[in-house]
Amino acid sequence: MTGKFREGIRHILHLDETPHDLARSFAVGVFVAFSPFLGIHWIIILTLAWIFRLNKLVALTGTFVNNPWTIAFVYILPTWLMVSAMRRMGFDIPPMNYSHITAQFLSQTARHDVWEIAFWKGFIREFKPYAYAFGFGTTAAGAVASVISYFAAYFGIRYYRKRRKGMAAPGGPGNQTDLKIKGCKRGD
Repeated sequence: MTGKFREGIRHILHLDETPHDLARSFAVGVFVAFSPFLGIHWIIILTLAWIFRLNKLVALTGTFVNNPWTIAFVYILPTWLMVSAMRRMGFDIPPMNYSHITAQFLSQTARHDVWEIAFWKGFIREFKPYAYAFGFGTTAAGAVASVISYFAAYFGIRYYRKRRKGMAAPGGPGNQTDLKIKGCKRGD
């Protein structure tokens, strides 16, 4: 798994596009990863990539910021922060009680299948007070994460390419093999 992941990153780094274009594609993917429209991220990012002429592969890679290991941080933390902020501003939102929310969700899944309308009615009834906080919180977090990811990707790609270019420069470490093949010694 790690080898395939590294190979994929190496492939992206060698694409014949500017660091700005690659970083922009990745940042838009990260923004979409934070969107509250869980389950249709791929449709959204492919549509945006087509409209804005982004690199689809890199944009899809950005959406993988939201995965089973990070979903709690991507959704729960921004929602909790927004609930706290909205409560301070005077909005009538109940405080987030995770044990209650988890119990309600588990009882809903125990009583109804996810594909039943009754499941979604109960789900909406229980989580409706947090809908605005969820939408605004994840969108705000996505904006911040996309800006950070743009600069991280941009400078990371530039660093990698400069390092790679320096290694392939005449007399650099990248050409030692060529010199040995030709039978020359370093410095000849």
